[in-house]
Amino acid sequence: METPNKAAVLPKVADDDNAVCGESAKGYLEPRFECPICLTWLRDPVLTSCGHKFCSQCIYTWLKKEGACCPVDSRPLKSDSDLFRDLYTSREISQKRTTCPYQQFGCKVELSPVDMETHMNQCAYKNDLSESQVESTTNAMSAESKLWDPPPKNSVQVSDCREDWQQLLKSLYERIVVLEQGNRELSITLSNQKNQLAAMCLRNCNGVYVWRLTSFREKLAAMSNDPLKMFYSPGFYTNPYGYKICARINISSKDSNYLSLVVHIMKSENDDTLDWPFKGAMYFVLIHPQSPEKNIREITWSVPNVEALRKPVYELNKRSFGYTEFVRVCDVTDFLRDDTLVFRIEIRASSIFDEFKVLKE
Repeated sequence: METPNKAAVLPKVADDDNAVCGESAKGYLEPRFECPICLTWLRDPVLTSCGHKFCSQCIYTWLKKEGACCPVDSRPLKSDSDLFRDLYTSREISQKRTTCPYQQFGCKVELSPVDMETHMNQCAYKNDLSESQVESTTNAMSAESKLWDPPPKNSVQVSDCREDWQQLLKSLYERIVVLEQGNRELSITLSNQKNQLAAMCLRNCNGVYVWRLTSFREKLAAMSNDPLKMFYSPGFYTNPYGYKICARINISSKDSNYLSLVVHIMKSENDDTLDWPFKGAMYFVLIHPQSPEKNIREITWSVPNVEALRKPVYELNKRSFGYTEFVRVCDVTDFLRDDTLVFRIEIRASSIFDEFKVLKE
């Protein structure tokens, strides 16, 4: 029996079915369907976090034997968190169609390249060949053995390869743009949700606000260099339908050795339903980071006919109410932790029921 001619034309391996994919077969394994490890069609494709595709068994075996890194770019990979099933690629490969190498003996089966190997081992026409067909069978067996070999890339025209790479790069670029747009939209959505959550917390804090002034040494230097420099807290509410308040800290205008801690009544959508001027108690606490007994605490009550407690005309009442000499500047460093100064401010508005109870007593 003569040795089969190696130059014999092999049957097409990745032959697309026009009825399924709408493309003619190119007769070679497309690079995007090729596993970089076994150099054959992707079986149970897996996509890595660095963007490369492998057969599932190939990449898991590689990570166990060769170390936890990508075979293409050597980036670290974890099998439990950096590998994802690529269902899209798997579906694309399953839509490809190739004919059985024993088609010339009557087999009409057309399967995906991944399923063809199993079929060839069980093909009825392979088992029913006569002695006169041995030579042809040898050619078919040669084709079978070459089915999972690297594609005959030298037989592909350069222009076709260039077109395929250009199409691949275009598809990758379009996918990256879509992913970037999606990521940007998610970032904006997340930012909006954080802002909404922060606003909800300020509205539902029931008049208790913890004010953390980060990078305080820098803020203190700015206030010392400019006596008019002031820092304001976000506005918070005594209750969801109550008064809106903000705190302010600055170098005391009466004595530059002290820090002032005061509050301003802010304009809100609730103002028309509230009683004016504001009546209630205000509690200020400077938190000591190690010893609660060293906290500086001050409590005060509203004073009738004070302009600072009237219904605001502007966004922020121009007048404030609180302590113009709350803490000595030289003592502030004892209250810093990680360059952060922490105040707890509680505002309790008096209700008509509280006044009625006092009158009754």
